[in-house]
Amino acid sequence: MGNAIRWSGARIVAVGAVVVLLAAWRSSGGGEPQGRPENGTAQDAWIDTVPLLTIGDEAGDPLHRVSGAVLVGDTLIIAQSTSLRFYDRRSGELLRRAGRWGEGPGEYKEIASLHRVGERLYTYDSFSRRVTVWDLSGALEGTVDIEYWAPYRSPELVGVFPDGTFLTAAEFRDYDNPPKSPMFHRHAMVLGRYDTSGVLVDSLGYYLGNERYLAPLPGGLRHGRPPPFGRENSVGMIGDGYYILDNKDAMIPVFDMTGTLVREIGPDPPPDPVRISREDRRRFADFDDIDRDDFPQFYPFYSRGSAIVGDAFWVLDYLDRERDDRMEWSVYSQEGEPLGRVTAEERLKILAVDGDVAVVVHYDGWNVETVQLRRIVNP
Repeated sequence: MGNAIRWSGARIVAVGAVVVLLAAWRSSGGGEPQGRPENGTAQDAWIDTVPLLTIGDEAGDPLHRVSGAVLVGDTLIIAQSTSLRFYDRRSGELLRRAGRWGEGPGEYKEIASLHRVGERLYTYDSFSRRVTVWDLSGALEGTVDIEYWAPYRSPELVGVFPDGTFLTAAEFRDYDNPPKSPMFHRHAMVLGRYDTSGVLVDSLGYYLGNERYLAPLPGGLRHGRPPPFGRENSVGMIGDGYYILDNKDAMIPVFDMTGTLVREIGPDPPPDPVRISREDRRRFADFDDIDRDDFPQFYPFYSRGSAIVGDAFWVLDYLDRERDDRMEWSVYSQEGEPLGRVTAEERLKILAVDGDVAVVVHYDGWNVETVQLRRIVNP
């Protein structure tokens, strides 16, 4: 399977983001912060609680299923549902749209991801297995159909290499060897590189996916929810290659486009794992049909919201969604140099960074999603 990778366990360009992020620990670069958290620590920069701009909060212009965003000069580009929307980043005025629902060129059943590589925007529709390429103004440049790779499930686009080839991840389910008793299981996720016409070039190995409850049933399997504190994985583009993040491994491996390990990113020295407390082990009570020895034993280090944002790698600390609201990131250069820490006092998804401005997805109490520009400020 090519260079076999077995780990238990969009490239969005923003010129100068690393330099400005480093400066955020010394200067806000944009006036006094309006929403400084009272419990912010002295060494952390943070994401201001007061938005500079909000998109999607008006009834006539809602957003649905936002999958990505980029900042290009004075333009904010948002991928949502079945279109790209171009906004003036200062006023929030909608400038134009690109794409619509459908099955033809420039049309989508649903946009799953958005990636900027150089002067092009790549979107992926996982229902159609189609990559659509736009220039930065929203002019359609072409489409690429990703061929089906049997026996794996429909591939997801991880990202685009600098040479225009594609990295995908597809799940393999071994139906010939189903579990004989209830268990926490991880399906294999197979990585593939496709050429610019959508033809499979090579397998880059596999990693193990997220833990999920499985139980045999007459004629099939019961797929259940993940266990508390279970293993989760994510893969993304970094520089000329890609990373595979396992939330239970402190070090994050980085590979080149051939699947060769080139470096690891993480704290120095790596911390020891922390054993799950007796109190938190009570949260396994719903899985009374699984042996206690098979429960997760340690807390995760990270959450799946980690991503390359701008020119930096934002690694999200583990977030316990039952009790944590505050989010904290360790920020590294793409070469692995630690740049500092950033915190947020509410749950946000970071989509892009341009200088000291972050593009985030915010969900209100009714789970209505908006895209906001927020300032990254210093202590």
